Amino acid sequence: FGVKDFDISDIDIYNPGGPGGKVIFDRSFDLSTAETQEGVLTTCQWLNDLRCDLPACDNAGYGTFRMQSDKKTHSCFLEDFRAWSGGVLPTGADFLPRLKEFRDTADPGDYTSEILDGEVDYQKDIGIVNGELRFAVVKIRSTMTGDTPYSRGTEVNDMFQASLARHLSAMPSSLSTTRVVCNVFYNLDLSRELLNGLFQGCGIAMPISFLVMLSSTRNIIVSLYAVCAVAFIVLSVLGFCKSAMDWDLGVGEAIAGVIVIGYSVDYVVHLAHIYCEAGHHGLATREERSEFAVRNMGSTVFAGAITTAASGLVMFFCFFYFFTKMAILICVTIMFSFLFSLGFFMSVMWVLGPQGKFGDLPNCFGSMRLMSSGGVEPTKQADAAPIADEGEKAAPAPAAPPATEKAAAGKAAEVPICVDAWEETEV
Repeated sequence: FGVKDFDISDIDIYNPGGPGGKVIFDRSFDLSTAETQEGVLTTCQWLNDLRCDLPACDNAGYGTFRMQSDKKTHSCFLEDFRAWSGGVLPTGADFLPRLKEFRDTADPGDYTSEILDGEVDYQKDIGIVNGELRFAVVKIRSTMTGDTPYSRGTEVNDMFQASLARHLSAMPSSLSTTRVVCNVFYNLDLSRELLNGLFQGCGIAMPISFLVMLSSTRNIIVSLYAVCAVAFIVLSVLGFCKSAMDWDLGVGEAIAGVIVIGYSVDYVVHLAHIYCEAGHHGLATREERSEFAVRNMGSTVFAGAITTAASGLVMFFCFFYFFTKMAILICVTIMFSFLFSLGFFMSVMWVLGPQGKFGDLPNCFGSMRLMSSGGVEPTKQADAAPIADEGEKAAPAPAAPPATEKAAAGKAAEVPICVDAWEETEV
């Protein structure tokens, strides 16, 4: 209560924990009136009774936002002040001196329980600034956990803010600037930015993965198949997190999601490269190239999967749940990467992989040059039409070929080499 806004214009964004910032207090906040006191007490009761049946409220079925227990799980300084004053709240000029006396002499342990042990401090919760009451804080222990994922936490935050707005509409104007301070709600902002970073990272990493595949294989068809395999690996890992582990997208998943892309590319790019390398060893058919890739790179991929998974297994012994989650994500990613690289990707290469020089970048660029020159390479055009010396009689033009031969020659000149190679393959 009593805080109107925060002036952060002089805060260094690269050092948010440094000096700077100013609190703007609400000058209309006056707790010495009976009307405002009743409004604060009503707000404390509203917090105690606020209903929450959403999944993020882990309330074991009793349906409140506040944790229910046989011990006190909330702290309302005005209720404690009233009990300290014998059940009657002073008003007017007597209010502030009595409140200062309560703030300096009362023991929070007499009015709260060990559930809020260390959380209640009247020196901090009752804000006396320059001898005047400027702000006040009431606290509850909520049923939300600190690791609440973004999707579930956002539902509770929206519900809470909407309910607070309805509640404040019936309160005195001196309490109109009441705001919620909740670490779980603040962490949702961090989660939102991390999730945005995850989606942006996927949007950037996938095209870059394609370029890496293209530079490694120099074959556009193999690169497309490889990127599809990488996308399936990422989707399978995220699907496993939701279906098998019942995880929502949170901080850990957002951080690990970008790492998953790197692990997903590793094995596929090795197999894709060795598949194209088989062409330099005289192997032209897709069956021969696939067999060559598996024989020469399969053991390497298997050994890499074992060593990387073993590095993730070590984190299962950590005490922090974040590291345990990372261990699961690494091991699951390696498992799907191994299965999709040797299972899906190599199966596609065996059945639909390019043969000969089909899809090779130099071959396709050569076809484009040939098409732009009208079916004859520029050097051959120059040789085919020599310039007659001055005074010499030009040689007669050759007779035009028959129409059928001319059409066939034109058609052959228009067909690009990379497509012609596909027509020669057995589908």
